[in-house]
Amino acid sequence: MKRQMTGLMMLVGGGVLGAGLGLLFAPCAGEKSRKKMMRMGKSISNKSDRMMRDLSDRMDELADSMTSMSGKAGKFMHLR
Repeated sequence: MKRQMTGLMMLVGGGVLGAGLGLLFAPCAGEKSRKKMMRMGKSISNKSDRMMRDLSDRMDELADSMTSMSGKAGKFMHLR
């Protein structure tokens, strides 16, 4: 039981220490940091949307190619 409490206290203490150091060494004020994070989040969101559309387009092309190949393979098998 003592070990669990010690571990819990270390975890809480580490969290408090990390939060304090984060506030101490923060490069900007809170409002500025939030705006930066919002811009970064939008940028990441836009990039991931573009990547997903590109991946979807490529998967459609692959599916079309596979369909075409299976048709050709079927014709080849009938010729044999």
